[in-house]
Amino acid sequence: MIFDRNRTLLVVIFAVTLFLALWQTAKLTRAAAMEELSQAGSKRLALFISNLTSELEKYESLPRILARDERIVRLLRNPLDVRNIAIVNKYLADVNRIAGASDTYVIDKSGLTLVASNWNLPNPFVGENFGFRPYFQAALRGEKGRYFALGTTSKRRGYYYAAPVEENDEVLGVAVVKVSPEGVELAWQDARERTLVTDYNGIVFISNNPAWLFKALHPLSDEALREIKSSRQYSDAPISPMPVDRDFQDGHGRQFLTLKESRDGGQALQITYLTQSRKMPDHKWLVHMLTDAKVVETRVNYAVASAFILGLAFFLVLLYLAQRRRNLIQRLQHQKDIEETLVDAQKQLEQQVRKRTLELTETNQHLDRKIREHEKTEHDLRKTQEELLQSAKLAVIGQMSAGITHELNQPLTAIQTYVGTAQHLLLNHHYEELNDNLTNVLMLVNRMARLTRELKTFSRKSTLNVDKVALHKTIDQAMTLITHAHKAKFEFVKAFSEAEVFVHADALRLEQVFINVFNNALDAMKDCADRVLHVSTDMAGDSVTVHIRDSGPGIAEENLGKLFDPFFTSKEPGAGLGLGLSITEEIVSGFGGSIRAANHVEGGAVFTIVLPTANADGAGTPTKVIGAAYARS
Repeated sequence: MIFDRNRTLLVVIFAVTLFLALWQTAKLTRAAAMEELSQAGSKRLALFISNLTSELEKYESLPRILARDERIVRLLRNPLDVRNIAIVNKYLADVNRIAGASDTYVIDKSGLTLVASNWNLPNPFVGENFGFRPYFQAALRGEKGRYFALGTTSKRRGYYYAAPVEENDEVLGVAVVKVSPEGVELAWQDARERTLVTDYNGIVFISNNPAWLFKALHPLSDEALREIKSSRQYSDAPISPMPVDRDFQDGHGRQFLTLKESRDGGQALQITYLTQSRKMPDHKWLVHMLTDAKVVETRVNYAVASAFILGLAFFLVLLYLAQRRRNLIQRLQHQKDIEETLVDAQKQLEQQVRKRTLELTETNQHLDRKIREHEKTEHDLRKTQEELLQSAKLAVIGQMSAGITHELNQPLTAIQTYVGTAQHLLLNHHYEELNDNLTNVLMLVNRMARLTRELKTFSRKSTLNVDKVALHKTIDQAMTLITHAHKAKFEFVKAFSEAEVFVHADALRLEQVFINVFNNALDAMKDCADRVLHVSTDMAGDSVTVHIRDSGPGIAEENLGKLFDPFFTSKEPGAGLGLGLSITEEIVSGFGGSIRAANHVEGGAVFTIVLPTANADGAGTPTKVIGAAYARS
């Protein structure tokens, strides 16, 4: 009887303790899972904003470039020139296709569209008046023309960039480029999160859920509705409210939305999302990331279930111990019954252990699957970051166009001045001064030719004629060319194997590689008292390594990782475009080799080039210093 009362008390204490433990487990698990979900959502939100910003801004400079085109200026001066209209229409179509924009067109001061990239397609913009559009009005005022709207003609969404077409400080018209957001939406179509972008009225105009487009997160005032209708921002698209059932915050200030959605064959469901919002830089937009909060409850349920199983197992052990104590007290009188009870208890315990072992095995398998999923997610994230980096590099190339234009405009202006002077000198028979003028013109033309050659070499991939090439002979030829090209005093020191080494390469391109690296080394040593360039080769298996070390100041640590990036240079402005090492790396990679740069422990920079050999002759032969060569004063 006493035992029964104690057991009842034990059960009550256990039940209360288990309830408190499960409640605390649920509370802590929910807090941790919600914080983890919030951090992950914040990172994904930043990634989406970066992706959207990159996609839009790479077209920002295109209208300004078009606005400076002489054909477009002539068209706005003479809009009835039919031949020029046809030329500009085809030109805009080519630009639009190459840039990947949605539409490109030119509007006169009255708002009438004169030419467009879709001139030969159904529903072209030509002849349409877009004078009511805010981007057109802003461009006429000399401001940045930016606007997001639903096309009144195409019925497609787009972000508009506009720039004024000017001549002699007079605005003749406006050049416009329309960019579609569908590429960004498609890239995020399969994401777990719901992404949406709203304007200053709270209307959704970009989302990876098409059902939410042109819906308002909050009720709109009559004034806002009239403004939207008058600006025809969303054309005839009906503006309806989002299916918001509840909008609330938790105790930590996190925002949640409960929406009514149709899933699973049309069944209406209420889904609660963790909502994270951030302003879009340089825009009056809000970007929202909606993450389904169901995953938090799933994790809480799993943690509570696990805690309950552990508590139940512990309670069973306590009951077993209590039962055993009771059996021990009654052992003298009920020896046989006690033995049978112990056997039964042992079987029960074994069943519980087998059950628990099976559950733990399943749990481990589940955790293994989660780990693999997490690793896959990290891999996908790294891949996305690499794609964003590539997009950023392409954006840099676009920005470089302005610098290249500046580099070409200066010599062109100077050539124009020299030519005008030359005409005057020729008429007055000043032939000696005329010769000086023409020499200066030739120098400027050569400067422009060098600039265009660098760009052409970087932008075009030519065919490599890979053959069996003598490495030491190629290095000697490059040394000879460099020696005759530089006027400063320097010294080459070679350390080659006795036997010639043959590599798989294109002879001319391989010589270009060494010339580029030698030039960089000599430029780095231009302010040094002692200018020494060490060149050595080492054989290792099926490859040969070339070490090129200079006696210069070395490479700044912050520049080591950017040396082979296109357009990166540490030289003074005008001394080069920063394409030499990028081209060098591309050539070496085409041979199946590699190139890297570092600072030598004894000072100076060292470039290491690894190339595949074409034979095994000379492999393993120890290197010896042949001596100093190609010194020039």
